[in-house]
Amino acid sequence: MQRGAMRILVVAMASVGVLARASSVAGAAEAGPPGKAMYRKYCAACHGETGKGDGVVSGFMQPKPTDLTQIAKKNGGQFPFMTVAEDIDGTNTIRAHGDPSMPVWGEVFRSDLPSSMARQSEIRGRIMLITEHVRSIQAK
Repeated sequence: MQRGAMRILVVAMASVGVLARASSVAGAAEAGPPGKAMYRKYCAACHGETGKGDGVVSGFMQPKPTDLTQIAKKNGGQFPFMTVAEDIDGTNTIRAHGDPSMPVWGEVFRSDLPSSMARQSEIRGRIMLITEHVRSIQAK
C-alpha cells in the first residue's frame, strides 16, 4: 500500500513540474521576442509599453522618462545602436537616464549573474536584446 501511495506522489509531483514548465513556456511565447520581454521587465514601468515615456511610474519622475521612439529622429534618422547600448549598460560618462537614482542596467545585470566567463557575454546579450527592441520601436 505504501508503495502505491509513493508512486502516486511521484507521478503527481512530476505532473506539477510538467505543468509549471508548460506554463512558463506559454508565458514566454506570449511575451514575444526576448528583447521585448526584457524591455517590458526592465524598462516599461518608466518608459511605457510602447516606449513613449508614459510608463506607470512616469508621473512620479523628474525628469520625465525619455520617449524612446524618437531616438533615431533626434539623431538625423539613424539609430545610434552602440550609444544606446552603452546608455543602457551605464558605460557612457553622461547618464542616459538623467536621474542618478535610475538603475544602470549593466550594474543590475552584473549583480544578478554569478561570476563566470560566460557572465560578460550574458550581460552584453541582455543589453543588445533590449537595444534591438528599442531600435524596433523607432517612429517612422
